[in-house]
Amino acid sequence: MTTEPFYEPHILEMSLEKYADIAIDGGLWLVGELLAQGCLTEHGFVPDSRYVYKARHRETAIIELSRASEEFRHQVFIAGFLMLPDNGAQGTFKRLLVTHTEMLHETFRREWELRTRRMINVSHRHWLQANVTAQILHKLILDR
Repeated sequence: MTTEPFYEPHILEMSLEKYADIAIDGGLWLVGELLAQGCLTEHGFVPDSRYVYKARHRETAIIELSRASEEFRHQVFIAGFLMLPDNGAQGTFKRLLVTHTEMLHETFRREWELRTRRMINVSHRHWLQANVTAQILHKLILDR
């Protein structure tokens, strides 16, 4: 006698756009934390996960990432996604980076353009606050 399972197991899937949205939010959170904390300490940079859902210095982070090269911006998005508290999707995201790299980067491009278009009227104050140096970001991303 066989018993029917209580539930049907399903693999949850998200669209590439959803992964890109999460990665962009993660990147904005990461840069916002760098801005909020000011610099790296001797113990390294530890982003505050209390601000994951409401990134600090969001507008300034968008400006700063807009100034960066596309390749570096995508590295920040990837690092942001991977530094988020465990959301159950990091493993799949890592596999996507290997198997669908170009598609994921194209999705980053499209989703980033949509976000920056929404932020056309940025105040002058946010432009002045955008002072995170590429050196600090490079150290954070490349020295992992």
